[in-house]
Amino acid sequence: MVIGRNRYSVPCEFAGQMLRKRLCPGRVVVVGEDAMVAACKRLADEGLVRYDWQHYIPLIQREPGALRNGAPFQDMPE
Repeated sequence: MVIGRNRYSVPCEFAGQMLRKRLCPGRVVVVGEDAMVAACKRLADEGLVRYDWQHYIPLIQREPGALRNGAPFQDMPE
């Protein structure tokens, strides 16, 4: 989801859907069908991307290796 000049990931099952954003001081909340879909710390600079590797778990369960060494998994804990 693009918010300002930054991009934030959402769970893959919500890709392509119309979602709403709520901007809070220091936080971004993404809402779909009256339920919170994602929330994360707001990016301070412009042109950045914030991934949450957990958003992509259903995708890699269906297609193992689909995102091997992909950007969403660079910050994944051991």
